[in-house]
Amino acid sequence: MNPQALISDRVQLHYAVQFIAAVGAALGKPQPDGSQVTLDWDETLFGFVGKPIPDTSIQLALLPGSLTSVILKDGEAIAALPLAGQTMQQSLDWHKAALAKLGIPADSIKLLEYPPDDFPDHPLAHGAAFESGRSAGREAVAAYFAQTQPLLAKIVAENPAAAAIAIWPHHFDMATLMTYAGPTDADTKYLGVGMSPGDLSYAEPYWYISPYPYPELSDLPALDFGSWHTAHWVGAVLKATDTKKATDLPAFIDRTVSIAKQILSVS
Repeated sequence: MNPQALISDRVQLHYAVQFIAAVGAALGKPQPDGSQVTLDWDETLFGFVGKPIPDTSIQLALLPGSLTSVILKDGEAIAALPLAGQTMQQSLDWHKAALAKLGIPADSIKLLEYPPDDFPDHPLAHGAAFESGRSAGREAVAAYFAQTQPLLAKIVAENPAAAAIAIWPHHFDMATLMTYAGPTDADTKYLGVGMSPGDLSYAEPYWYISPYPYPELSDLPALDFGSWHTAHWVGAVLKATDTKKATDLPAFIDRTVSIAKQILSVS
């Protein structure tokens, strides 16, 4: 499908994963980086999954094709809610009631709040219901996560500085972050590698490699693939519409990570 025609499908999924994030925020073990709210990609389910609720084998999942929120126990579905036709509040109420039936204290679960203008506005935020149909569009969005997962896993396996892969519910991006500690916090350097299914920067899925501290714009080196993004943040970007063959994406990641490490003077 045309990557630029997936905006509506991406936003529906972005809102649908908020229930996983809400459970992680309320019931997950707090982490220094706030990653208790993150989700993972599960290739077997071809969907998104949250962390198991502490001291249980219960976790939430979202199946993109059918737009169904699922409660798993020991990896098996024990309750499911097709979200089509449901509002955010109705869906939240269902999750709380379903978890309460399992003995999970659910009263504290609430949807996460984000800074104004930093989360996609949509009728869903104002009482509208999730849409039905367009399963192919949602699966096309999900396929970008499936495609990216093994590429990021390779980076994590090869780089001791790389954190576990996470899908962040705020911007709905999948990423790993390499941290190179310096003598002080101010000397610490970072290298983020990830994929966004689309946002205010680009209306289509794209992959990004962003060194921090940001390099001077006048010092940005030439890239073999993609281009430099310099508005509000600095990073190398490869848009979905700019990938012409299967080898373009892994080549972009391999070569541009090396360039970014040279910029930061890390290995």
